Amino acid sequence: MKSIIFLTSFISSISFSFTLNSSTNPNLEGWSGGDVQLLVNTANCPANIDVVGIIKDSVSIWNNVPTSSIKVSYGGSTTSTVASSPTTVYCETNFQAVVGADQNFVPGAASVSTTGGRISQGILYLNVSAGNANIANFDQTILKVILAHEIGHILGLGHSGSTNSLMYFDASARQKLSLSQDDIDGISYLYPSNEFSDSKFAGCGLVKNLPPPKGGGIILLMLILSL
Repeated sequence: MKSIIFLTSFISSISFSFTLNSSTNPNLEGWSGGDVQLLVNTANCPANIDVVGIIKDSVSIWNNVPTSSIKVSYGGSTTSTVASSPTTVYCETNFQAVVGADQNFVPGAASVSTTGGRISQGILYLNVSAGNANIANFDQTILKVILAHEIGHILGLGHSGSTNSLMYFDASARQKLSLSQDDIDGISYLYPSNEFSDSKFAGCGLVKNLPPPKGGGIILLMLILSL
């Protein structure tokens, strides 16, 4: 009895909707090292909202992707209200003027700065203005979804065209904190699992050198036939 191993390939019609959080750098590679911390300034946050607890729950969803090496965590408190590394999270009372987004419709916003193709600083604003989208007007489940969505931007993901994705532009429409396959594909592209080194056969880290897929791709199948 012998086994014959061979590879065959075909063109797939699979498409990806995820985008990267950079209009000027289509080859964005995310944070160096893949270890991202969030420091929280709770000075202006609503007393009845456990912002720190919600953030701790929101980051966990990004840490449970087996094909990604990303590690996101709450790193402690801060007094900062500017972009930094680790990322600053704070409650902005003058949300519309500072962020430039409608305070009646946008509960949160995030921004990153890049250096040499890597994210170097980040800031996450929470809306605590007089508008309808003040975070105090949302229940805890929706707030976790909103925070997880904004953390996705901090990690380097833009908006997805997939309506069932956490990174779809209207995160507040979701009722459950979960990732879709498109979210998983996006975070795995930016932070591929590195259980194999780049010099090893089938090393997952090699995917970081490829541009984001826009349409079909090539899928390789290994078939083992026993004779």
